[in-house]
Amino acid sequence: MKTDDLIAALSREVEPASRTPLMMRTVMALLGGGAVSLLLMHLTLGVRPDIGVAMWTVAAKAGFCAVLAVAGGVAALKLGRPGRSGRALAPWLALVACGFLVAAVTLASMEPGLRWGAWTGGGIPWCVVLIPAFALPVATGLVWAWREAAPTGLTMAGAAIGALAGAVGALVYAMHCPIDSVPFVAAWYGVGIGLTAGIGALLGRWFLRW
Repeated sequence: MKTDDLIAALSREVEPASRTPLMMRTVMALLGGGAVSLLLMHLTLGVRPDIGVAMWTVAAKAGFCAVLAVAGGVAALKLGRPGRSGRALAPWLALVACGFLVAAVTLASMEPGLRWGAWTGGGIPWCVVLIPAFALPVATGLVWAWREAAPTGLTMAGAAIGALAGAVGALVYAMHCPIDSVPFVAAWYGVGIGLTAGIGALLGRWFLRW
């Protein structure tokens, strides 16, 4: 049998690899890592005391984080497969950019004397540090989930994992964060999640190597 005939015979009726195992491991990583992050937040910072009164504003912040998590998760599932392009991150990047745009437009419409307080929350935006910290358990679980995947673009896959983990970390932090200003959430949550994605991009080449 010629080589070409052998290749054709082996490739005949080949079915695409199922995404179920990777998706199941991803769900397990999100649930397990998210539970650990939630416990850490509760033990270190605590849930904001007025969360019942501020339920709708907390829900709005959580919704913003959830949208970024979905976009990061879709990109991560795509980039977890071999031969996928970094363009899979484009929708997530567009959402982050929209957040910055919303922050800028909102600040521009406010009185000048109110802008600084609305943007910084009247202090240091600690969410830039705390969001990556609460994302760490989720990122650890996701790296475990991806060990049996076969990403070829390790940097972009790491960035997608970081984006997903950062969004979940931000969602957990939102239950403590006492600042509900739209410019603050749209800008600084985006920075915190983006920082986590950047860290994932830097570390992905080592932790996702196969």
